[in-house]
Amino acid sequence: MSVRLPALATAALCAALLAACGSAPPAKPGAPSESPGVLGRIFGPSLAPPLEAQRKRLADALRGTPVTVEGTEDGRLRVEVPLKYAFDPGRSVVKPPLAAVLNEVAAGLKPHAQAEVRVSGPADGAKGGAMLAQDRAASTRDYLVARGVPPTRFGGLGRASGEGVELLIADRGTPSAAAR
Repeated sequence: MSVRLPALATAALCAALLAACGSAPPAKPGAPSESPGVLGRIFGPSLAPPLEAQRKRLADALRGTPVTVEGTEDGRLRVEVPLKYAFDPGRSVVKPPLAAVLNEVAAGLKPHAQAEVRVSGPADGAKGGAMLAQDRAASTRDYLVARGVPPTRFGGLGRASGEGVELLIADRGTPSAAAR
């Protein structure tokens, strides 16, 4: 016995299926995020080609780790390493897991002359405050400089709003980066 749907129900089902095709698929845990909006879903993150290549390389190299590698809405590459892997409590000496991530970042930054980096360091909750966050950001920058990233590539140091060391990498050669 076959069941026929009324024409109105069939049209509603088709409309629902078409609407679902136009929506973004659910994000996978640990997957890089993409720009929101219709264009972001169609074209992916709005990263300059060298930054997109860096994002893919870092995402592959750091797969399975708690490190976040993603494109931002404003066309920057964001890399975040959780605090417990970056620094010991109350200290600003780069730990080996953060060093491994920074080695990967440095390898990608050296040949990309248009890249500008902003480093934000975390504090220890209520302990340490702004000075510890600034020291951690400076240690992160100094580590990258020691690995061959020119000091002129750094656009600033700051305090991370999240729970880890954050690197924001912009392409100074693109219009969106020049507007920042």
